Amino acid sequence: MLPGLTIRRATMTPADYEAFADLYRLAGVEQPFDNEAPSLDDLHAFDRACERSGAHSWRYLAQDASGATIGVGHFFPVTWLQNPGTYWIVIRVHHALRRRGIGTALLRQMEADLAELGGRALWIFVPEQAPELSEAFERHGFTEQMRSNPFVLEVAHTAPVALAPRLERLQADHGLRMMTLDECRAEDPDWLEKIYTLHAALTREVPIPEKIFTTREEFAAFAIESPQALFDAFFVIRDGDQYVGLSFLQGRADTPDTLYQELTGTLPAYRGKGLARVMKLLTIDYAQRHGFRRIVTWVENTNAGMLAINLNHGFERQPGLVLLERSVAPAIPLTSATFGAPLDQPVQAQVLNPVV
Repeated sequence: MLPGLTIRRATMTPADYEAFADLYRLAGVEQPFDNEAPSLDDLHAFDRACERSGAHSWRYLAQDASGATIGVGHFFPVTWLQNPGTYWIVIRVHHALRRRGIGTALLRQMEADLAELGGRALWIFVPEQAPELSEAFERHGFTEQMRSNPFVLEVAHTAPVALAPRLERLQADHGLRMMTLDECRAEDPDWLEKIYTLHAALTREVPIPEKIFTTREEFAAFAIESPQALFDAFFVIRDGDQYVGLSFLQGRADTPDTLYQELTGTLPAYRGKGLARVMKLLTIDYAQRHGFRRIVTWVENTNAGMLAINLNHGFERQPGLVLLERSVAPAIPLTSATFGAPLDQPVQAQVLNPVV
């Protein structure tokens, strides 16, 4: 272990948040798949959202004898599981100080605190292209649960989409209407509450750690009020007045030729009707009509239906993330004597829709 290493809880002071963000950004540069570094506002907003929901979002600083931050850690709850007590963890270490036990020290400290809080399991994402990192965590008792990958569609390589017959059958066979959020806003005074409720129900089934929407206002800030929001690319399936499915795209200022698929899903009672396929075609049609070059979406290898839909429509799988899990060990006193085999590379906990 690195001589003089200390691990401490980060405070709410600007200096601690800046130290966390600086190391996080540095690790992001070292891991090129992380294409959006967090700002101080992002960190504060995330922690405030956790506070309002009564959840723990604790950040940690690993510092050397001089007080310089050389690693960071973070944990926060998985909010959509039926049984509470599972936490996402983040560990990142300065590239020049790998294999020195810093990552393991962060892991041990966070796990000890989570044991005191009643945590029962740890989840962490590691990049597919770093199998040695997965192996290091497996030596610490983690096992693979699933993989999540970006799928990219080059729009110019896709045939024009024939939507009208599909939409007509959707209404004739099932009594369902496909509308944009623009159209919902124009005719339904309760549109925001309904779309928020639907989105909240769907995200509980999707492993997207950075999205902890605890209030309607927080959802609106991301999906409605954001400069990247596209109301005419936010598709809603309606059964009468009820909102039962959605699929929405957003842009990003740094990649103006690309659309990002944020979420596609339907309520359980409406699955098996081909609705996800129709919504996928709507997003492709939108990209074609508005001159976008590509669409990026993330899909888990446990979601066979959505994997098939994306592959059938020409999306290509890119290197992604491996989700590892381990039970929380009972709390034990930590000492500086040993921290076991070191975790020698930065790790990230989110990239699906980079926000944090």
